[in-house]
Amino acid sequence: MSGFDPNTDLVLRWEFDPDEMRKLNIYMTHPGSQEPLKLYYFSTFERQSTYYRWNLITGRYENAGNIEWNTLRNIRLNMGLRSLSIDSMAWKNKNNSRSRRFKALNNVEYKWRPVDADPTNLECVTVSGKKFVALYTSADQTLRVNPRGHPILDDIVVLCLVHLWRRANNFDFQLPEGAEGSSAA
Repeated sequence: MSGFDPNTDLVLRWEFDPDEMRKLNIYMTHPGSQEPLKLYYFSTFERQSTYYRWNLITGRYENAGNIEWNTLRNIRLNMGLRSLSIDSMAWKNKNNSRSRRFKALNNVEYKWRPVDADPTNLECVTVSGKKFVALYTSADQTLRVNPRGHPILDDIVVLCLVHLWRRANNFDFQLPEGAEGSSAA
C-alpha cells in the first residue's frame, strides 16, 4: 500500500451495527497496546447521528458533532463549530468525475475517490492526487490515515462514513449514463 507507514499512520477499525450502518464504533489500534481504543462512536436515531470522540487528555467522550440525514442529496454536517451542507463538502469538479472534493478544517482541498483496483475501497488524497491522506478498505473495514490527515481526522472520518452510506444506497461515485467507464447497461 503505497504512501502509508505503519509506524506513523492511524489505523482505525470500523464496526458497523448490522442493522444500521450509521451506528458504529471506530477503534484505534496502536503499537504496544493489547486493547484497541474506541476513538469514535456514532449513535443514530431516525435521521440524525451524533458522534463522539474520545479525548485523550480528559479521558472521556465528547460530543464532536452530528449528521442530519435528511435525504441522499440533503445531508447536513455539524462538525464542531461548522455547520455545512453535503454539497459544500462533497462536490464534483467535472461532470463525469468519480471523486468528491472537500475543503477541510485546515482550509486545504482534498478529494475522496474510489480505488480503481477495488471500487469498494475509498482513498482520500490531496486535490492534485499526488499525496495520500487516507485509505478505507472494505474487506477489513479499516481506515488508515497518514500524519497529513491527523489534524483533520474528524473531517476524514465523517466524510468517509457519508460516502460509504451514500454508496450503500447506490447514490455516490456513479458515472452518468453513457459516460466512459459507466457500468450502466
